Amino acid sequence: MSGWLGVVPAAGVGARLSPYRAPKELIQVGYRSVNGQVLPKAVVEHTLSSMHNGGVDSAFLILSPAKWEVFRYLGSGHDLGMDLAYLCQEAPRGMPHALDLAYPFMAGRKVCLGMPDTIVTPTDCFGQLLAFHDATGADLSLGVFPTTTPESLAPVLIEPGSHRVTAIFDKPALPPAANTWGIVAWSPAFTEVLHSYVVTAQLEPNRELVLSDVFVAAMTAGLKVHALPFEAGEYHDIGTPEGVVRTRARLEFAGDVLTGQPA
Repeated sequence: MSGWLGVVPAAGVGARLSPYRAPKELIQVGYRSVNGQVLPKAVVEHTLSSMHNGGVDSAFLILSPAKWEVFRYLGSGHDLGMDLAYLCQEAPRGMPHALDLAYPFMAGRKVCLGMPDTIVTPTDCFGQLLAFHDATGADLSLGVFPTTTPESLAPVLIEPGSHRVTAIFDKPALPPAANTWGIVAWSPAFTEVLHSYVVTAQLEPNRELVLSDVFVAAMTAGLKVHALPFEAGEYHDIGTPEGVVRTRARLEFAGDVLTGQPA
């Protein structure tokens, strides 16, 4: 099989939005035009549309049993011009475990990751990152975006004068950079690191699995880890009530409601 495979981990419980109980992935931000009609656009559609704009035409979504509405909403992916398939994470065991559920399908493939509760710009960021990944021959490529809240995200340090990643932090109390990784691309070598990491971590059932830690494990294993900064890009997290309001204000009321681009 050739071409890129998209993965979208959407099995999280959405605790930061409590007491909101519907799937956060289906929160509306902006609109889309379908056959001349203007329809609401769910957050997860922004991610899938960006993947599709980058040339990705098939993707897995990893859901929990409580996320049936996401499957019902997206269906086959026909309306997005994509082929969508679904995997189920029975218990909340962290993002690396969720992604590893797709291991039988990712093995030997180039994979890109997008988050179901974030919106990033520019809309061609996946296309840029995938081209960057192929051009550099990286094993793992991070799309890095500026943010005003790096302490709640995952800042990345990049070697000056190159694209080599030197460190990645998860929710640091004192962020070393005002950025965060937001999208990811990788080659089969990283899929194997991810799989080994999850298999080993299963020996410690109380251990929380964090994807940034797997990135660090890849660096430690000698994989080629690069980053593409989107210095003029934007990263919007709708995982909190404040994030929803802020993102809607930025992309709906101060931008183009159909494209989701800021003014």
